[in-house]
Amino acid sequence: MAGGREIELKFLASSAGLEAALRIPQLASLRAALPRLQVSTYFDTPDQDIQKAGFVLRLREVGGGVIQTVKQEGAGLERGEWEAALDTHELDLPLAAQTPLGQLLADGDLRKAIGPAFYTRVNRRKGEVTFAKAVIEVAIDEGEVVAGQAHAPILEIELELKSGRRSGLFALARKLTRAAPVSLSLISKGERGYRLAAGVWGDPVKMSPPPLDARMSAAEAFCAIAHGCLRQIMLNAPVFETGQEVEAVHQTRVGVRRLRAAFALFRPLIADEAFPALAADLKWLSDQLGVTRDIDVLLTETVQPAIAREPASPGLAELAAFMATRQMASREILREAMASPRGRKLMLDLLLWVEDGPWRRKPVPPGDEPESLQDLLARRLRSSRKKLAALGENLAALPEAQMHEVRIRAKKLRYQAAFFDMLASQSKGAKRFRRFVDALERIQETLGAVHDAEATAAFLEEQARTAVQQGASHDPLVLFAAGRLAGAHPDRDALVARAARALDKALATKPFWTKL
Repeated sequence: MAGGREIELKFLASSAGLEAALRIPQLASLRAALPRLQVSTYFDTPDQDIQKAGFVLRLREVGGGVIQTVKQEGAGLERGEWEAALDTHELDLPLAAQTPLGQLLADGDLRKAIGPAFYTRVNRRKGEVTFAKAVIEVAIDEGEVVAGQAHAPILEIELELKSGRRSGLFALARKLTRAAPVSLSLISKGERGYRLAAGVWGDPVKMSPPPLDARMSAAEAFCAIAHGCLRQIMLNAPVFETGQEVEAVHQTRVGVRRLRAAFALFRPLIADEAFPALAADLKWLSDQLGVTRDIDVLLTETVQPAIAREPASPGLAELAAFMATRQMASREILREAMASPRGRKLMLDLLLWVEDGPWRRKPVPPGDEPESLQDLLARRLRSSRKKLAALGENLAALPEAQMHEVRIRAKKLRYQAAFFDMLASQSKGAKRFRRFVDALERIQETLGAVHDAEATAAFLEEQARTAVQQGASHDPLVLFAAGRLAGAHPDRDALVARAARALDKALATKPFWTKL
């Protein structure tokens, strides 16, 4: 099978977004292009061994011909791709075994278990354009992915670099994003099909540990981590419309926070002229998510449980009804922010900066090697742990504001350490890693409960007063209910004592990064 590297960018579009895209001069010729039906069948075992190994195996029928393709997923934009035209509609596994998939196909029992998993049916319009010294294939796909009885629509614009400079591909992508309301996506049709087949397409998604290797450079590790964070954000954004918005908002916010933690961990390596603006925009998005998340948590974890316990308590129903209206309004503001030119541009700018930002071209001093991942971890995580120790000294005596800083520091350090879960679990430092991360999580949870009690009281007071100002019915009862909930404090001293013990354990744990 002929092999090579595929470099492409994919954008999700609505009908209006597609129409706007076709008004761009470089894409206008596609309006008259004749669509060709493509039916692509994806194959795997019942246990999805091919996907778990990082590959895609498919047959594509188009124009009376059949093309067999093996793709190898990577952490960046580039993917390995091997294609061959077939004279049959059956898989040619001996041919597929000539690609890196061959190691997996050497298992005879696995080969026998391979069968169709799902398929896509799309009408594709495509053409080539030359832009900024690059030849780029532009494809518009309209159709659906089908897995059993489940269906999901497809409306995508793909830009694939055929020859020339990657910068030309990136320049056309930026022009497309400025001109049309389309959204960058790192989610392939294959991944959408796998999730649809598993019945989890449209469910909130947690971030998977990035595929790191101890032999990676620090730059390679950052790219893999950043891609994982961006994928988490992009997988959860569509869930905002499915009735699982509370968890989707939470997981999107976690993805943004993890990316900010990666920015902090790798800052000496990645700080360049583009870094401050990207960091500021990422904080803007985090703040947008934070407003919605605060209302979600207050309603679902404080107000609604109180109603379940005391359904006849005066004012609670009115407070809940008002909070529900605020929740809907905040979620609409969040959707608008993410779909705004600023939100869409941020996702593309982040990806292109990770792939090709000025930091990637920083010269390495003569005679030096690029910094290894282990060296960077030893330097940065050691420094972060020292700062946590200094900040958390005599924890029980700290005022609320400083205690909250300890929590934020512990949470950021936990996110940074958790990036290396897969790597650490396969190393001699696995037990150290787990003790360290678990202790940091307990610090975050216990001090979070202390902070949340204070923040909830202030937030409830603000919301109740807003309800009164906006003319909510039974005003005194709303204030009364908010006051009761605000006064329900947890045992602060016990929580702080647990946090102090967890902090001692985290600081006493030997560094896991020396054993990777």
